[in-house]
Amino acid sequence: MYSELKTMSVADLKQLKRNIQMVLEDKATAAVSAMSIGDTVKINHPKAPGVWTINKINRKTVVVEQDGRRVKSHMSLLVAA
Repeated sequence: MYSELKTMSVADLKQLKRNIQMVLEDKATAAVSAMSIGDTVKINHPKAPGVWTINKINRKTVVVEQDGRRVKSHMSLLVAA
């Protein structure tokens, strides 16, 4: 795999990176589209432990709340609780 990447041009590698980022965002969006306001989730980040409640869903981020504390999180970090 690494040898195949090493033979690719810089332009091809940049395009591959963009394609991977788009697929990751699509998967994260699909996972969050099944969630709705009021659902409980966990955030896959050490600074945000515990269970959170979804308050607002934006295009790329989600606002979650825990005991009056609000945090904006990227969709890819959310896991259903």
